[in-house]
Amino acid sequence: MMNKDKTIFDDEDILVGLSAGINSMAVLCWLHEIGAKPRTIHLFYSHFKEHSPDSFAFVKAGIRFARKHFQNVKVKITRNSIIEFFESQNLIPHPMVSPCSKWLKIIPIREYCFNNGIKYDLVGYVKHELKKRSNRQGALNPNVMFEAKKVYAIGEFTDEWCFEIVKKYIGWYPAIYDIKDEKGKRIFKHNNCLPCKNMNKKDFEAVEKYYPEYYNEASQLSKRLGKYWGRSVDDFHISFGRELGQESTCETCEW
Repeated sequence: MMNKDKTIFDDEDILVGLSAGINSMAVLCWLHEIGAKPRTIHLFYSHFKEHSPDSFAFVKAGIRFARKHFQNVKVKITRNSIIEFFESQNLIPHPMVSPCSKWLKIIPIREYCFNNGIKYDLVGYVKHELKKRSNRQGALNPNVMFEAKKVYAIGEFTDEWCFEIVKKYIGWYPAIYDIKDEKGKRIFKHNNCLPCKNMNKKDFEAVEKYYPEYYNEASQLSKRLGKYWGRSVDDFHISFGRELGQESTCETCEW
C-alpha cells in the first residue's frame, strides 16, 4: 500500500486473521507502526492442535500487543485439529484440495466478517507471493453475497522484513523458524500444521526429525483410516504431499 492509502482503516472495523505465522503478525505490527486508528480491530485466530508448540503463546502475545496499542480490540479464537477433522471425514485430502482450510478457516472467517460488519480483511501476503495468492484468493467463490474487502497490506515487503518488525514490536517469534539447515536456510518457511497435507517428502522428513510426536500422530491416522498422505499409495513412501517446486493450492495456511 502507498502512503496515501494508510488512513483508509481509520474509524473502520477491520480484521486481521492471525495464523501464528510471521506474516500475519507482521500485519498487526505494521498497523501500529503506520499509526492506524480503526474503530475496532478484530483478531481471528484458527488454532490447530497441530501447530508448533509455542504458536498459541505467540498469538496471545500479539493480542496483548493489540490491546495495548489499539482502542477497541475484539478477539475470536476457534480450536481445531486436522487429525480429528480428517478422521471425522474418513479421509486424508489430496494435496490439490483443501477442505480443512475451507471449513475450518475460510468459511468461519467469512461468517465472522458478515456478522460483525467488517469492512477490510487484512491478509499477510508478502511481495514474492502476492500476485499468485491474491488472484487465487479472489477467485475462491465469486458468488459470495458478502465479503469484506481484502487488503494485502504488506505486499511491498519481504519475509525478512516481517521478522524484523515482529522482533521490534512483539520481541520474539515461534521457534520453528529458527530451525535451519547447514547453509543457514530455514527448514520450515511457514508455521503451518505439522504435518500439512501440502508438504513434500523433505518437509515430512523434517517433521519426523524435529517434531516426532506430530509425525507419529499423522502416521497413526493413516493406519487407522487405511488412507495415505500424497497422490497415491506409492507416494506415501516417496513423496509426502506436493512435489518439490509445485505451488501450494492452500490459500490460508501460509498467511
